[in-house]
Amino acid sequence: MPRTLRNALATAVALVAASPFAFGQELPDPPTQNTVFEVAPKPGHALEFEAALKQHLDWVGAQGSTWRWEVFEVTHGKRVGNYFLVSRRHSWEDFDHHQALAAKAAARWRAEVSQHVESVSGGIYSMLAGFTRAPEDDLASYPFRGVSFFSMRPTSARTFLPNLRKVTDALGTQESAPPELWFQQVGGGEQGTFLSVRPFRKWADWPNRGLARAMNQAMDPAESGAIVAELGKVILREETMVVVMRPDLGSP
Repeated sequence: MPRTLRNALATAVALVAASPFAFGQELPDPPTQNTVFEVAPKPGHALEFEAALKQHLDWVGAQGSTWRWEVFEVTHGKRVGNYFLVSRRHSWEDFDHHQALAAKAAARWRAEVSQHVESVSGGIYSMLAGFTRAPEDDLASYPFRGVSFFSMRPTSARTFLPNLRKVTDALGTQESAPPELWFQQVGGGEQGTFLSVRPFRKWADWPNRGLARAMNQAMDPAESGAIVAELGKVILREETMVVVMRPDLGSP
C-alpha cells in the first residue's frame, strides 16, 4: 500500500476550472457539476452501440438541448471497451431545466440503444476547482486522459483533502507540472470517491512522468513521506485507466 500511494502522490496523488468566490459574497454556485455515465456494450455489439449512440446524441441535439455530451472510450484498464458519456460544467438549476428532455431521452434510449447495452451506471461529480490545474488552452485539444478513481473510507474527506491541498499547492509552484483536474462524487456510486483526470496530447507526454518530476522538485521527501502515511489510513483502493476522446460519437 505505501508504494502504491507513493506512486499516486508522484502522479499528483473530469472539464475546465471555475474560479472560487470569496466567503460572504451573495453569488450563485459556479457551474461545476458534471454528469458521467459509464456504458458497457453487449459483447459483439460495439459497432451497433456506437451507431445507435451517435443517432441518439444527434436526436438530443436536435431537440434544442443545451447539454453537450463528450464520449470517451476506455483503452487501458480493467474496463477496456467501455464508454464514458460526460456532460460538463452544470449548475444544479440546469438539472431542473433539463428534466423534461432527460425523461424523453431516457425513453428513447430504452427503445433505440439499450438492446446493445450490457450495463450502464451514472453519477454526478463536483469539480474541486481549488485543487485543479486546468490547461491554458482548450481541453478538447487533448485527446487522451489518464484517469484515477480513489475510493476512501467513510467520512475520510477531512483527512484526504488537506493532504491533497499540500500536494496541489506544491505542484502549483512548478511551471512544468502538467494539467490535472480533481472531482468529488456527490451523487451515485460508492461513498467517498474522488476522481483525478490528467489530459495529454500524445503518449510521449505521459502525464504521470511529468507529475512525478514536478513533485520531486516541489516537495521534500520527508514531507511527502508523511503525506503518504496519512493517505494510507484513508485510501481503500485506486483504479487507473486511460481513455481516448471520441469526437465522432459526441454531441454535434
